[in-house]
Amino acid sequence: MTAYWETEEAQKRSQTYSDVRISDRNGLGPHVHFSGPKSYNQIQQDLQEQLGRAVSLGEVFIKTHTRPDGTYVDNKAEKIAQTYEKNIQEKLAELEAETSIVSDCGSRPREMTVDEYTAIFLQSTEKDSRGTPYGVGSLKETLLNGKRKQPGDSSSFVALQEQLKEAQRKIEEQAAYNERREAEHSRAAAGQKDKIDHLSLVEKYLRETDLHYLDFVATQSAAAAAAAPGTSPPSAS
Repeated sequence: MTAYWETEEAQKRSQTYSDVRISDRNGLGPHVHFSGPKSYNQIQQDLQEQLGRAVSLGEVFIKTHTRPDGTYVDNKAEKIAQTYEKNIQEKLAELEAETSIVSDCGSRPREMTVDEYTAIFLQSTEKDSRGTPYGVGSLKETLLNGKRKQPGDSSSFVALQEQLKEAQRKIEEQAAYNERREAEHSRAAAGQKDKIDHLSLVEKYLRETDLHYLDFVATQSAAAAAAAPGTSPPSAS
């Protein structure tokens, strides 16, 4: 093996690889990451265990391309991460706008699924000549035609659970909204009944205590009958 690396062919190949690693790449800087000896699959699993939920490719990318001090490992990684964050914010704003149109102000926009976050990352990152997304490492095996594989994907099952939870949350919100509306209607109906009962009591009191009130009622009733269409005026005696 040592003899091989001393050959001219091996040295040229080594120099080529070295040049690629440290090349400026049109101002984007050399390509590095912080995955260490772990594969991207292992890092994704570690993140899922740490967070207790499925994680997107974007989260794995940020984990593997961020230094301990929070800075990105190179300009390219930073550019992709910024594009990813921008696209996420645009999607969240879109969901919020949709929610405000179809529901009352008390409803919250639905939460995005892991697959939606992954789809946004795949739109945000760069691809090589073969269409392989940049920055996904061994996780490229989980993709089919540049999209996340669905059949048999455990994270898709988790995503389905998240969607079911979101649907349940919306059902509960709608039920609470309907309950509030029903309570408001009941209060309004009770208020109307109280007013009617009060007016009935006042009328009863006036009928029993005030003769002028009886004369007033009789006069108003006669005037209303005379003004009604098709009513003949009383004949002169």
